[in-house]
Parts: sequence; C-alpha cells; structure tokens
Amino acid sequence: MQRNEVLNKLSKNEINYKEAYNMLYPRIKTKKVRKAHFVKLKINIPDGGVANVMIRFLFLIPIPIWLVTIIVRRRLNQYVSDDIPISFRDLIHLVSIKGSHIKVMTSDHTNILIKTI
Repeated sequence: MQRNEVLNKLSKNEINYKEAYNMLYPRIKTKKVRKAHFVKLKINIPDGGVANVMIRFLFLIPIPIWLVTIIVRRRLNQYVSDDIPISFRDLIHLVSIKGSHIKVMTSDHTNILIKTI
C-alpha cells in the first residue's frame, strides 16, 4: 500500500494511527551476527620458495582473536593510517564477525588472505 493510500484511510478513520504507523514503517528484523573466535592467515609470496613454506608452517593453526587484541591493545584509539580513517578498535570489531574474509593484494603481488572462524 502506498503512503497516500494509508494517509487517506487514516483521515477517513478507516484505520487507527497505530495501524497506519505500522503500514508506513514496517519493522525490519536484523540478523544477529555471530562472533568469531579465531583468525586464519594465508600468505603467498611469489618467488618465495622456502619463505612460503616457513610462513605457511607458522600460520598453520588459527590465531585466537583475544591474542590479537592483547597485541594491539596499546593502539586501540590510533588510526591504521592517514589514508584509512578507521581505528584499530573498529578494525578488531569488524574482524571479530564470523565468516568475514579480507583479501589484501600488494603492489609486489604478495597475496594475503585473512579469514575469521
């Protein structure tokens, strides 16, 4: 039903103001996001050879998010960089959402994939 139709019915007293309000502004359910507990890193360096193997072995098991927050705790109110206006606190909040993927591609073609579990 369109806005004008609802307002016309309200002015003719066919519906009360609560029904009109519910027709004009329906409630939208938001999904509750699930919290992630671990971060999984995958780093691929082109022409890395042994360095790729060592990095993959280092990040073989997922890293707990609480460990990341302890490391970054001193910088929570600082910004990531001058170009990106986001603080470390906001960044940790975004990373703590389950199922998020961050793919970083650098100028030297190093691929970094960050997944939350």
